[in-house]
Order: sequence, then C-alpha cells, then structure tokens
Amino acid sequence: MKKSLLYVMILLFVQLAQAQHVGIVRKNYFSSYFDSLLQVNVEVLDSCTIRLGSVNPTTGVVTNLGNSDYSLGINLNGATIDPYLNRYYIGSGFHLLSFDINSGELIQDVPISGTLPSSSFQNLRFNPSDSTIYGMLPVNYYSSYYDSIAMDTIVQLDSTHIRFGSLHPETGQYSLIGNSSYQNIYTLAGNSIDPYQMLYYYSAVDTLIGIDLYTGAPYSIVPIQLPPHGIFENISYSCADTSIYGLTRQNYVSSVFDSLFMTYIEVVDSTTFRLSKINPATGVVTLISPYNIGAGGNLTGGAFIDPNSMTYFFSNGNQIVGVSLSTGLITSSATKTFSEGAFALDMMRSTQNCFGASRVRNYSNQTNSVIDQVTSAGDLHPNPADNRIFIKTETSLNKVEIIDSKGVLLFETKERYIDLSSLPPGMYMAKMVSVDGRWITRKFIRN
Repeated sequence: MKKSLLYVMILLFVQLAQAQHVGIVRKNYFSSYFDSLLQVNVEVLDSCTIRLGSVNPTTGVVTNLGNSDYSLGINLNGATIDPYLNRYYIGSGFHLLSFDINSGELIQDVPISGTLPSSSFQNLRFNPSDSTIYGMLPVNYYSSYYDSIAMDTIVQLDSTHIRFGSLHPETGQYSLIGNSSYQNIYTLAGNSIDPYQMLYYYSAVDTLIGIDLYTGAPYSIVPIQLPPHGIFENISYSCADTSIYGLTRQNYVSSVFDSLFMTYIEVVDSTTFRLSKINPATGVVTLISPYNIGAGGNLTGGAFIDPNSMTYFFSNGNQIVGVSLSTGLITSSATKTFSEGAFALDMMRSTQNCFGASRVRNYSNQTNSVIDQVTSAGDLHPNPADNRIFIKTETSLNKVEIIDSKGVLLFETKERYIDLSSLPPGMYMAKMVSVDGRWITRKFIRN
C-alpha cells in the first residue's frame, strides 16, 4: 500500500513538473498587389494555417510544438486536454482533431457522428476522474413555408434544443446521456467539470446550469447573482479548493436620447473586470479582486488554474495575465511572443489542474431528476409573496432552504407552506433539495 501511494505521488509530482499549457497557434499568409486607384500596395489574406503550441504563462513565450502546420479551420466553442494520454482535442467543423502534446502532430481527424441529425459536438470538456469527454449537442428544428412574393419555399429556424453526451475521440462517435433537453443556450463564457461530484457546469448568459454526468439530467439551475449589466465569464474549476472561478465583467451605462429614433438608448461608459468565484448551489458571485484589475478576458483565448501557485491565468488578447486566487490581484502580465510569423494562440488549455482527481459522488439509481419534476409542476407561488409561499411539486423533497441574496442560509424546512413573516422585504431564493441530493433554486420576492 505504501509503495502504491508513493508511486502515485511520484506520478503526480512528475506531471506537475512537466505541466503544459497548450493551444492552437494561428498564422496568416498574405500577398500584395498594387492598387492603381489608391496608388498603394494592398495586402490580401490568402490563407491561414494552424498548429499546436505551448505557452509559458509568466513570460508569454509561445513555442511551436513539432514541425507540422495544417490548413484546417477550428471551432472556437470547444477544446480540451487528456493529461493522461497527452492529447489535445478540438473541433473542426463536424470533425474532431486530436493532437499529440509531446510531438505537436495531428494524429487523428475523424468525423463526428451519432444518432441525432446534428453532428455538432461542442463545449468539449475532459473529466479526469473517469477519462471521458463530455459536451453539448445542439439540435435545430426547422419549418418551411411558401413565400408568394419571392415565389420560393423559405426554410426558417423554429427552435434549438440541446442534448448532453459523451464523445469517443478515436472514432468520433458520440453517445447521448439521458433524455433531458436544454433550451438554455450556452455561451463562450465557459464551461467546467467538477470531477469529484461528477457535474458539468456551463454558463447560459444569466444562468449557471449544472448537469449530472451520470444521467444527463439537470442537477442545478440557478440565476447568476450579479448587478444589472454584469457578466460572469471565463469559467475555470479549481480542484485545489473545489471552487469555480471566473472574471466578472461589469458594464456601467448611461441613457442618451437619440434624436434620430426619438428614443433613449443605453451607452456603455466604462467597464471593470474583477476575479470572482461563484457558488453553483445559489448562483451568488463573490468578488475577490478588491478593485478593477483592468484586464478583460478573451473568450476564445481560454483560462486555467495553476494549483501550485494558486493562480488564475487567462488571455486578454495580446497578453497572458495571472491573478492570485486569494487576493484577486495581478501577479504577472506578459505579452505573448510568437515565432515564424504566427499571431494568435486560441483555446488555451492546461494539463495541470485536476490531474489524478477521483470521483466522490457515486451514481444514484433514481432515474428522474427532481429538477424535471419541479419545473413541470410550476415550482413556487405566489411570487411576489406576502407572508408565505407554497412549494408545488409532484415528488417528495428532502428539504427546502431559504437563502438571502448574499447566499446566506436563513433557515430550512420540510413544509410546503413556508412562513415568511420573519423575513424583511427583499429578494430571496428557495432551494428545493430532493431525497438523492439534487436541487433547483427559484428566486422570489417578499413584499
């Protein structure tokens, strides 16, 4: 037993010492011609190539991996790393590209396929506790009608539903997990996996969605608690302290009268950025940076956490910025430098964080998520409420927690009729917890 533990510790030490932070390096190729009208030479973009590269986050030096580059396009909505096999995966249209991190070579280019008419597998995320790639599958639904003016049949998009699944990187085959369908569209703000609790989180603009990796069912759906015009983005899960970090972008706006349209419009005056973390059970965002760090994240650049220095690294375009998880202050800021004419590093991922994580929450045999049951039943009413609310569900709940706007638990109860007379007027959340630990929160106002 001692020898096995020592072996695991040695593996972890070696991995941390050799941690790599890699992404896709892009290079553009131009030609020029003389414009006789303008009497100047004009540069025209002819083509671009990609290759795998690594970055030193404290110096900003980007190093090309291997000797090959590829004339391929990439999807900027998903990439991930398998730190055990040293593989970097990214989408390319309806294909999955697999790169060897050590050599930088493209080792596989396979079409993505499965049971749905869509072959778009997005928001990739590797889970180190079960060595599986998870992600989202958007499915579009269309209808058609005949346009008598255009004398043609017009096809229009009616709705988009999102399914959850896993992906086999060697074959490109995906497998749907569960029967849940999501209408909360995901954004480039980010996604992350809690490998201990086996949960996949993604941002849907103003809502944080947690998905059970075992069942594909909603585990939690909470509104992100921020002031108006605030956005929580560049999500990254930290296995060092089991927290979800990100950047809070706060826009400050003023209202201006537009004489052309004869109405008032909102204009952004300034924007601040602060390192923050979010409570996935309540959606409450806690600001860590004491003031504006003045560096916004590039959503396609990526973010990762160094568990040794407890630093959150992100790309803000031309620079790699490091921010302390404890103080929220910038600890490093380095301009990215490239070789051989490259100009961008996209979808930066790291082999370091969560290496060797093991799951803690095991699979539950309960097939139906309390979230589906609560949602279909209409959750709570009235809202706004005076002295009490009624929790309406079609299933037995373990408890209901009443939480204030700061995320503080005020009290819990097993009753469906909940007395609010002790609460001052304001906004609160009711967290409904099922017998197997699943939950959903609903905001309500006490008059």
